[in-house]
Amino acid sequence: MRLKRLDLIAFGPFSDEKIDFVSATPGLHIIFGANEAGKSSSLRALKALLYGFPERTADNFIHANDRLLVGGCLVAEDGRELSFQRRKKRKADLLDLDGNPMDPGRLAAFLHGVEPELFASLYGIDHRTLEQGGEEILARKG
Repeated sequence: MRLKRLDLIAFGPFSDEKIDFVSATPGLHIIFGANEAGKSSSLRALKALLYGFPERTADNFIHANDRLLVGGCLVAEDGRELSFQRRKKRKADLLDLDGNPMDPGRLAAFLHGVEPELFASLYGIDHRTLEQGGEEILARKG
């Protein structure tokens, strides 16, 4: 699975922003920027899109909890695409682009059983996690 687009519709400091990950060749995407540019918020938005919003969130400082909304498009190895949105709700939080509830099985087929913890450790490394890993390497002295 590849991420084609992340839609930051109403999340954290963002309103109606899109991050496009389309490229001519597959590869690694690194998001960088100044402090407070929204890098960590974007990563939390991606995790919310794929796995749902946490019960408590600090990403409601512009948009109320019931208005938080992220979207995106995933591409499978065979070229199939899945465009969808997720709202912060306890039930029926996964939506198609028309705002109708979507079967979670459709998304699960793209995730191939990758759980949130594995996703975070493999693909969503933030600054804190990077520092922690470096400290662990140093503590083992090699």
